[in-house]
Amino acid sequence: MPRPAGYKGSSAATRGWRVACFEWARALGCVAIVALHVYTTLWESVGRASFGPVRAFVEGSLSIVLGRWAVPVFLMVTGALLLDPDKDVRWERLARYVGRMLFVLATFGLAFCLIESVYEHRAVSLAVLGEALWHLVSAQSWGHLWYVYALLGLYVLTPALRRLTALRNRRTVEWMLAALYVVVLGGMTVLHVAQHTLFPRVNLLPALFYYLLGWYTWAYLRLDARAVGLGATSVAALLVCQALDHGEMALPQYCLVAPYGVLVFLLLRRYAVRPVDEVPVAALLADRSFGVYVIHPVFLHVLVRVLDPLAFPPGVYELLAFAVTLGGSLVLVDAVRRIPVVARYV
Repeated sequence: MPRPAGYKGSSAATRGWRVACFEWARALGCVAIVALHVYTTLWESVGRASFGPVRAFVEGSLSIVLGRWAVPVFLMVTGALLLDPDKDVRWERLARYVGRMLFVLATFGLAFCLIESVYEHRAVSLAVLGEALWHLVSAQSWGHLWYVYALLGLYVLTPALRRLTALRNRRTVEWMLAALYVVVLGGMTVLHVAQHTLFPRVNLLPALFYYLLGWYTWAYLRLDARAVGLGATSVAALLVCQALDHGEMALPQYCLVAPYGVLVFLLLRRYAVRPVDEVPVAALLADRSFGVYVIHPVFLHVLVRVLDPLAFPPGVYELLAFAVTLGGSLVLVDAVRRIPVVARYV
């Protein structure tokens, strides 16, 4: 199996499990996710129609370019690390990862479910607690936690997937990726457009596609004219769909973003070789990226209720919300990490 240049034997690229480009992906992805969710939370709360067509198009386009790659690349990084047959991934490590996801769901996930149930019923009771627990186990917590549920499933599937990647059979993996892309991503797009769904909120199968795609990209692909062309075409298609679609952007979310994610992944592998430890801000973001992902919607939901976004000039509320959400999330992650049991998981 071909290995990427610089994967081993380069202290700038690899330090044990810490690969420089993956750390940069976490740092930049952390910023991208907050920027993306500032926009999506805003237009879900006040409606894109309230923006006016020009503002909606500009901000929607920026959210695609700046943010849509982040979660796919997060999943690809995880797949590139854990599915690499040259790495020793033992049950003990996977068990720790599973425990981390369960802890996050049992704490933050349950808290989010309680917030929703108490807000809906305007009461605190055993019945409300029972409803919150049911929402937690049935993956009906806040929407962004689908990623945590999906990671839990991916960690459980990892031993079986590693048997597949250990075969080093490129064609078999390509057929599997093609099937997942057409059947799962294509099927979700069709059903979404038809306003039906047969897929659970966890979205494990789409996550599985990007998880396996991450290892495949790391092992076999390189930054070349084809990758750039497909990635640029992907972005162009996303922008066209964003201009035409006044709903929930089903096509960009499911079918079209994969080549863009691959391009960003390859660009990071090529150019993000400087250790993040040499850039304190990047090291801070990379270290706290998961915690920021889990916590940041709290700030977004509070801000959009406390402040009237439409009372601000275009772009001002978005910049304010981004700064408060990212900065507040970093501070809150640091605060909860002072609790000994929490520090191991967030």
